[in-house]
Amino acid sequence: MNNSEFITVIEDVVSTSAIENTIDNLKSPPGRKPDEKLVKQSTWFNSLSDSDKDMVKSIISDSVNESVFGFLCVLDDVRSISDSGDSNNLKLIHGDTVLNDIEDECLHDLYKNV
Repeated sequence: MNNSEFITVIEDVVSTSAIENTIDNLKSPPGRKPDEKLVKQSTWFNSLSDSDKDMVKSIISDSVNESVFGFLCVLDDVRSISDSGDSNNLKLIHGDTVLNDIEDECLHDLYKNV
């Protein structure tokens, strides 16, 4: 797996599923006794007009994508997680391949461009 293939998988397995699961949970909370907070959110969401529901879905999608993008920035060492601003020094390895090699295209640049 190379970095481009990794991003394609992340987009499918993480981003798309997070968006779809969040929307599905809003439409119909899972479980026999769903969390009260989710039930309230669902009641509110289901009372919205179709255009308002579409706007909420768009906001959820943007939020998920911003989160994944930010995490990829951390992996690419362009966004620090250190208080001192030092390098994150993180290596993402699949098999023998470093997926966030600084010599290759950055993961966050590949995200949403695949």
